[in-house]
Amino acid sequence: MAAVPTVELHRHFEAGLTPETVARLAEKHSVCEVRTRTGILIPGVDPQDPDSIRAYYRHIADDFTRPDGFAHFVDSFGLPLSVLTNLEDLEEAAFDQIVALYEQGSLHTELRGSAMTYQERIGAPVPEIISALRAGVERAFTERGASGTFIVAFSRQNGLGPEDGPRMKRQAPEVCRAVAELYDPERPIGLDIAGFPEITFPPRLFEAVTAPVREAGAPITIHCGEQGRAPDFADAPPELVVEAIERLGARRVGHGTCLVASAEARRVVREAGVGVECCPQSNRLMGFVPRLEDHPLRSFLDEGLLASISTDDPLMFGDFTVGGLLEHGGDALALGDAEHWRLAENGVATAFVSPARRALLQERLRMLRAQPA
Repeated sequence: MAAVPTVELHRHFEAGLTPETVARLAEKHSVCEVRTRTGILIPGVDPQDPDSIRAYYRHIADDFTRPDGFAHFVDSFGLPLSVLTNLEDLEEAAFDQIVALYEQGSLHTELRGSAMTYQERIGAPVPEIISALRAGVERAFTERGASGTFIVAFSRQNGLGPEDGPRMKRQAPEVCRAVAELYDPERPIGLDIAGFPEITFPPRLFEAVTAPVREAGAPITIHCGEQGRAPDFADAPPELVVEAIERLGARRVGHGTCLVASAEARRVVREAGVGVECCPQSNRLMGFVPRLEDHPLRSFLDEGLLASISTDDPLMFGDFTVGGLLEHGGDALALGDAEHWRLAENGVATAFVSPARRALLQERLRMLRAQPA
C-alpha cells in the first residue's frame, strides 16, 4: 500500500472502468461500435482499443465547458454501459475495480451507479442488479481483503415522473423500495440522488419517496451544491445542502462546493457530522471552479468539515486513483501529508459501512500510520 492510504467515497461505477477493462469486455461481447446514451453512432472510435477509448474521452473533456458540454459528457456513458451486458459482468467488474484500487492504495472504495440504467441493457429485476453489484464488492473483501460499498443511484430529473409515464422517468419509488428491502447493516448499500438541474429538483421533492430508505436505516448521499459557480452559486445554493441534511437525513453530500459561500451552511454540515465528497478535478474540468487552486477543499479541512476526496468519473477525467489525483493536484490544492491523512480519516469516519467494518478500517489506518516512513 501507499505510505498514506486513500479512501474514495464518490466514484461512478461504469465511469471508473479503465480503458483496458472496457476494451476487454467489448471484445468479450463483440461490441464493435460506440454509441452515445441517446443512440448516436460515434465514428472513428474502436471500443476494443484502449488508446482509441482514451482519445475519445480526451475529446469529451475538451468540450466540458461548452454550453452543451455536460450533455455530451452524460451521453458518453454509452460506451462503458454498452459492455456491461449481464449480471456476471456487473459482479466481476465491481470485484475487479475494488481489488485494483485496493492494490493501488485505496483502503476503502465506494462505487455508485444506476441500477435502472444497467437494467436497460441487462433486463434483470432491479433487486437482482443491486445484489450482483453488492456481491462483487463483498467478494473483493472476503477474497482479497479489499473493502468497499455499493451505492444505488437515481437521477433527480427522472425520479418522480407521472405514475402512468415511462418507468425510466419515474425511477425514485422503485429504487428506494429496492434499497430499503435489501439493506442489511452487515452488508450495507446506500442511496444516491444524482442528475441535474439541482435548483429545479431540490431535495425536498424527494422527502416522501426516500422515507422507506431512512426507516430501513440505509444511508443517503446526494449530489448537491455542485452545479453552481461563484460568487452567487445561483444554480446550486448552499441552502440546498442544508435542505438535504434536514429533509432527507443525508449523511454525506456529493461535491458541495457551494458551501464556501455560507458559513451558516458549513456550521450545519459540521455540527451534523455530514461528510463532504469533494471531487476537485471533476469540478475544474466541468467548469464549476476555474482552477484547482480555487477549490475549497483545503478550507473545508481547516474548518473541521469531514471532507474527503474522490475521482468522480475517472474514465472521463483522467486520474484513475485518488493517489494519482493527489500526486498531480496536491500542490495546487495546498495538501500535504497531514491533509492526506485527514482525508483518509474523514473518509473512514463517513464511509457507508457497518460499525465493525469502520473499526477495522480505523485500526488499519492506525497501523499504517505507525509504520516507519
